Amino acid sequence: MFTIENREMEILHAAVNWDLENLSSLSKNSKTLILGSFNPNNFNPKENTDFYYGRSTNHFWKSIARNLKLPENYFVNNRERKIDCMEKHKFFFFDLINSIKLTCNDEDVLIQYLNEYIFTNYSDKELFRVRPYKFNNQYINKTLEFNYSILEFLEQNNTTRIVHSLGNNRIDNNLTARPLDVNMGFNPFVSQIINISYKNGIEFISTSFSPSQTSVNRGGINYRSNLDYWINQNILTPYPNKKRHN
Repeated sequence: MFTIENREMEILHAAVNWDLENLSSLSKNSKTLILGSFNPNNFNPKENTDFYYGRSTNHFWKSIARNLKLPENYFVNNRERKIDCMEKHKFFFFDLINSIKLTCNDEDVLIQYLNEYIFTNYSDKELFRVRPYKFNNQYINKTLEFNYSILEFLEQNNTTRIVHSLGNNRIDNNLTARPLDVNMGFNPFVSQIINISYKNGIEFISTSFSPSQTSVNRGGINYRSNLDYWINQNILTPYPNKKRHN
């Protein structure tokens, strides 16, 4: 959903279309929390997904299916199967961002930017670039509203592992992104999550293979098998025990 007022546009998370009430018990019992970035609620309802990583082109659920020796499209457009899998393997999702606000002096340029960079050629690199910059000779300003319920969730639940799933092609072992102004989610908010993880003895997996179709297509012959191995090791394998730090 979006609103336009005074050349400002707000794009909410696609979860506004999802019935999440029946997932409360599932979240409380999860042991692995998967952190994504943002799933924008599209102008066109037909373009929205049914759940996290729900697009038929995305390889997250396809990789889950391949690991479980199921047909690759077993989970596509079937939320109940996804939920059953999450319950069995005790994993859950949160995206880092609840909504984004964009401002520009030209409303038409705003709409064009959304269509070109948020709703179609979507990239986390573009999403986390928050410094004012020019697009079609107009400055775009972006504000991210982070999902602070993640912090409360980590304090109140029994999660023992957090998986940062934004991909590590631009992030080194010290969590430093390249270029520096495109931090791929490693910002002060994520630093809070990391600090809570350390305090509560939660394992934080900082590197990942992006399951997007673009990454799989561009990643070369071994990328898909590396993605499958990474998902098997960090999402489907038994979760570690907590080692609380004082």
